[in-house]
Amino acid sequence: MRHIVFLLILCNFNAFAQSEILLNALEKIPLKADRFIGIDNYGDLYFIKNRTLFKQTKIETFQFKDFQLGTVGSVDLLNPLKITVFFPDYQTAVILDNKLNEVNRISFAMEPPFLNIKNATTANDNRLWTFNEDNQQLELYNYREKTNQQLSRPLAETYNTHKSNFNFCYLLTDKNLRLFNIYGSLLSSMSAEGIQKMSLSNDKLVALRNNSMVLLSENLSKEESIKMPDLPVKDLYLSDEFLYIYDGEMIHKMKLTQTKK
Repeated sequence: MRHIVFLLILCNFNAFAQSEILLNALEKIPLKADRFIGIDNYGDLYFIKNRTLFKQTKIETFQFKDFQLGTVGSVDLLNPLKITVFFPDYQTAVILDNKLNEVNRISFAMEPPFLNIKNATTANDNRLWTFNEDNQQLELYNYREKTNQQLSRPLAETYNTHKSNFNFCYLLTDKNLRLFNIYGSLLSSMSAEGIQKMSLSNDKLVALRNNSMVLLSENLSKEESIKMPDLPVKDLYLSDEFLYIYDGEMIHKMKLTQTKK
């Protein structure tokens, strides 16, 4: 009986190991921008040009800029009605509505509890996933109540970035990629060697690693290679089964299709 179980496990492993994701090209969207941010669930396009965040819909264009805050560090489109924009130079997160009007401004270093933050992204219930540079910990900050909750243990590694949804956060350092839930539990970890860029959609994470692309899922336990097109990857954005790759001139919209080698 043990031999039969082992054989089934081996067959399943081999089937997984041979799986591959193909990218089927759907369309090209011309774009002249400093950074491509992404395309939200409504099909609206976001990009940064001349230190200004733009949202381009089918009928109009909105913009947000505040040059006094310096360069935009990150833009989180998880909730298109509450977009989180983080400015690392002044330790400030700005929450925007769907027309890029400012709704909230959180100055972490200037308001109690006076935090030194590397990045901030959208969580649930008026909270933000943040990484505290002083104690090297992942935290949750409630900007309504102005309370802070430490989640991870201090990390003796160099922070690179993090990607999140409402309940989970993928934290990337120079050594490891870790997955935490909203309660601070470390669910899994893997080597971060060679990871250059990441994009998260639901529970799937696309990573550009050593100029190759992989799809990570099932709490980082499943990894599938993606057959990359022959084009440079300046920025990338994952939305459900669609992957957007910006080469500096065009946004390439592609559909993820699983196949077998």
